[in-house]
Amino acid sequence: MAVPAPDITKLRAYVDGAVYCTNFGVTNAMAPIDASSSVDTAFKAIGGVTDDGLTETTSQDRTKIFLWQKNQLARQITGEYEKVFKFAAAETNLITLGVQYGGSTITQTAEGVSIAENPPGSDIRQWILHGIDGNKAERVYIPLGEVTSRGDKIWSSGAITIYEWELTAYLDLAGHPCYRWILDSALAL
Repeated sequence: MAVPAPDITKLRAYVDGAVYCTNFGVTNAMAPIDASSSVDTAFKAIGGVTDDGLTETTSQDRTKIFLWQKNQLARQITGEYEKVFKFAAAETNLITLGVQYGGSTITQTAEGVSIAENPPGSDIRQWILHGIDGNKAERVYIPLGEVTSRGDKIWSSGAITIYEWELTAYLDLAGHPCYRWILDSALAL
């Protein structure tokens, strides 16, 4: 039996892209409809992302049900579901500061900004994650996303300061954590 050769044109390495989010409290941004249209102006780019890119994790608990006869697995009942995206913003700008210090008062001043920092409260925003590989792309729209974990912010002479975030995608009213479009002519009709 011949083993089919791999088709390397179907491999993806998203070597470019962007992460966008709305400002706190903005709920009426126009959702994307495909992978290539312009992003609504209510979405603001967070700027550079570290070279680790984005990591998407999907997890779902399952409860295994065994029968007494032969102690056989009879069924698995689905349980808690979670979709998380991890990445690190590499720029310090008004958008990254707003996400990093959610719930705080950020005021632009003559010399930069002042932040009256509060413990983070609920800060659910709309997000767009966009990866590009040449003339191919993948866009993920998260209608209800919240940074639920923030990594250490390191001040160092040997590295740049980054903002590590875990973005949790909550289910919208239609029951979807996110919507995804893939731009690839080989997959099109």
